[in-house]
Amino acid sequence: MSEEIQSEGDISATAVAVAHFRALETGRDDRLFSDPLAAHFVDASGLPIGSIGLSDVTASRVYESVVTRTKFLDDALREAAASGAVKQLVVLGAGLDTRARRLVLPGVESAYELDLPHLFSFKRRALDSAPTTPIGAAFPVIDVAADLLADDWGTHLVAAGFDAKLPTAWVVEGVFIYFTTEQNAQIMKQLTQLSAPGSRLLAVHFGVGSLEEAQSKEMAARTEQGGYGFKSVVADPGDWLAEWSWVTESVSIKGFAQTLGREVPYLEQPGHEVAWLIASRLP
Repeated sequence: MSEEIQSEGDISATAVAVAHFRALETGRDDRLFSDPLAAHFVDASGLPIGSIGLSDVTASRVYESVVTRTKFLDDALREAAASGAVKQLVVLGAGLDTRARRLVLPGVESAYELDLPHLFSFKRRALDSAPTTPIGAAFPVIDVAADLLADDWGTHLVAAGFDAKLPTAWVVEGVFIYFTTEQNAQIMKQLTQLSAPGSRLLAVHFGVGSLEEAQSKEMAARTEQGGYGFKSVVADPGDWLAEWSWVTESVSIKGFAQTLGREVPYLEQPGHEVAWLIASRLP
């Protein structure tokens, strides 16, 4: 199944599909994480994605990639919070992300989810009608309606209560790939200006292997037809983020999946990674 699905109403069907993959993973006995809100988002969307069962997607590249990156980012965020390193959480291009509501993050005092206004219109309605209360959310979760391509998204964040003097965990999942290298540079410039020493950047990006691997090229062509194609890759996340003084550890999604006993079904060679999982720190 492709991750690139058409949108409907207030919410992208791609975001709903990703939530459905998290819901399917949550129902597994050998699950890598638990997201009790994911299935509710799918139901609230009214889209027919919920009819796709676990047997339909297990071992598919998109499903395994989504659950692998979710596990990586969850663990990295928990680790940053448990160490006392961060006091704030910001999720850029938040979509239907639920980390601020489902993860126990000691030391985090506030969370901010930044996305376009129509996304929050759907998300608020869905959360208000959710039948379950996640175990996290020991701090306020604040919506920030802003466009990452605008120069003033940081101003909106600060106006919502964000404190640039406090170390922050930034989560950027499924975002960089849809922006050009130049647009990502502007995002990183502003993000870094808002980051106190000790801040963390936890992110996902495509590698150069995505330009070569057959299924990746097919997916890119479909997104292009849908009007929102993939627009950038990075050869080496460490080199890329060093421009803004971030110190980076990275692993490919395929490589990390193998450490979990999962397999993302495509071929990948060193130096030609298809997709990256990134954990960076600002000294």
